Amino acid sequence: MAILGRRNAEEKIASFLIGLRDRWSRIHGHPSVHVALPMSRQDIGDFLGLTIETVSRTINSLARAKSIVIVPDGVRILDVNRMEALAAV
Repeated sequence: MAILGRRNAEEKIASFLIGLRDRWSRIHGHPSVHVALPMSRQDIGDFLGLTIETVSRTINSLARAKSIVIVPDGVRILDVNRMEALAAV
């Protein structure tokens, strides 16, 4: 909780997506750049302590920066190194 409190929205979203990616990889037994998002943006915001607007704006910003691409059931991580660097802050 203390770590999440010191991160900006982009770092929180990146950490969340990288964490989900790692969990899905362990479950399925192979690494993947696809991250299924069974949660709504409101649920993600509640989980991370962000508003739905901030979650939407940040996800769209990461998509415009070509770090991720939004797909129907989640996101696909395009720039793994950048996302991991943001998550590690």
